[in-house]
Amino acid sequence: MRRTVAAAALLASVLVPVGQGAADAAAPDRLTIARTGTDAVVVEVPTRRGTLAVGSRLRGTVYTWSKGDPPCDPSGSTVYAGHAWRAGDGVADRWGKLRRGDRITVAGCRFEVTRREYWPASRRMGHLYSVSGPPRIVLVACKADDYAQRTVVFARKLERR
Repeated sequence: MRRTVAAAALLASVLVPVGQGAADAAAPDRLTIARTGTDAVVVEVPTRRGTLAVGSRLRGTVYTWSKGDPPCDPSGSTVYAGHAWRAGDGVADRWGKLRRGDRITVAGCRFEVTRREYWPASRRMGHLYSVSGPPRIVLVACKADDYAQRTVVFARKLERR
């Protein structure tokens, strides 16, 4: 119970601007990252009081806004939130090991990590949700060894071959 409450509290401030995104987009089924061994089901969730209503599943699940921009869109950002946990049970436990050039696959599209940052848990993230700008995904999770920090990973969409 304690880990779910802590993780949910940290991810609760992932704010979503109301009215952005493509409401009719189908959710991708899986997000995979070879470097970290991530293979997660993508679950669309609504917002509650302006925050992403992430679920409590620690393993094998990432969450995205149900009205957000789809990941294969030619522009804009799609944000995926996952739980990290000190005990090593979270889907995002190893996202802090991602480096520039690592590959992420979601919805049949490929992405390349451009940078990884650590942000204070209090920092607002609503600006990450955008339907304009270059196509990218953003991974967000609490930092497994410091819940006062978040791991934020940016990845740009690669052209299809």
